[in-house]
Amino acid sequence: MALSEKEITLLREVVSLPAAPFCELAVQDYVRNWSKNNNFDCIEDKVGNLLIGTPQQIRSWSGSGLASGKNSNPAKVSAKAPWVLQAHMDHPGFELIACKGTTAKAWFRGGVDKKYFTGSKMIFIPVADTGIAPVRGVVKSAVKDKATGFLICSIRLQKAVEMPARTLGMWDLNVWKQNNNNLSLRAADDLGGAAAVLLTLSRLKSRRAKRMPMGLLTRAEETGFVGAVAACKSGLVKKDCPIIGIETSKAQPAAPLGKGAVIRLGDKMSMFEPGLTMVLRRVADNVLASRSNKILAKKGDGFAYNAALMPGGSTESTLMALMGYHTCAVCLPLGNYHNMGTDKIAPEKITISDMSSLVELLAAVSQEVVSFDAENKLKDRLMKNYQKRKMFL
Repeated sequence: MALSEKEITLLREVVSLPAAPFCELAVQDYVRNWSKNNNFDCIEDKVGNLLIGTPQQIRSWSGSGLASGKNSNPAKVSAKAPWVLQAHMDHPGFELIACKGTTAKAWFRGGVDKKYFTGSKMIFIPVADTGIAPVRGVVKSAVKDKATGFLICSIRLQKAVEMPARTLGMWDLNVWKQNNNNLSLRAADDLGGAAAVLLTLSRLKSRRAKRMPMGLLTRAEETGFVGAVAACKSGLVKKDCPIIGIETSKAQPAAPLGKGAVIRLGDKMSMFEPGLTMVLRRVADNVLASRSNKILAKKGDGFAYNAALMPGGSTESTLMALMGYHTCAVCLPLGNYHNMGTDKIAPEKITISDMSSLVELLAAVSQEVVSFDAENKLKDRLMKNYQKRKMFL
């Protein structure tokens, strides 16, 4: 099912929000308001990670002090548990340290090569209640801070202005540009993932689906999963819920832009849980089979998916697995990962058709009661084969 105009509007609103590590206020406010307006509960832990669900889900599947933080075996997935769709709210960006006249000093947090900084244009975006208009600047230098590992940037502002410390900044790029199926965005990673969570919840609610997933949105992923660690330690979600990590991940030869959503088998650090990944693949194959026999009247109304390792970055699914959760992952293929173009800062790129396929996959898998029957049958078949042929060893 292609994205409707209403869904594209929601996507545009989310990816247009200003966000940087530790500066996710605009996204948090949007999600809280969206949840209220759509009759979902939205709760948060003490650092501002958000959990969205029905009132009954929040009562049943959120807790505190449930995760030890140790690499222990996870609790068994409950057949009653809803799927949890997890994404992060930040994007690599700036945070103001201080400014004087037309000179500003700011942190930059997130994985962008130093060669992209000098001479690149950026923009500070004060929160609305300060009454200060956005202020543009040009990065003059970027030096790594040994204590934190973050970059400290010197920036020449377009005009002298007073801004409060901690004002966020982003690269000065078009927020949204659409060319048919193709989107060029200031930030797709991971506002695109956050949008996919809300789009899936909205679509299932409109369908009056029997099973609703929950949404988990975390902070400061770009600084080493800091928000996700806090969410695990607080037990914001119980360990017997299956969790699907949703990312926009650097496109790969086996998973290029425009060829569908990606079932992510792993990232550059680890592989994800085989049982849950098998469920994802089975559901995707079922959706593909049901769609392939239809005459698709509109471009972009098809469904497509790939399964790939996606080693271009890391994801919170790895962290949450280490913390004792059941995890698997999906993603959107991403062009100009972290705004790194061929030789300069550039918009990130995704496609509407890939987002459409991703939302359709998430909606379908959300209806599944988690069962490892297929995994157990495969194991039984391999054991029977072993018994039949072990004498040849």
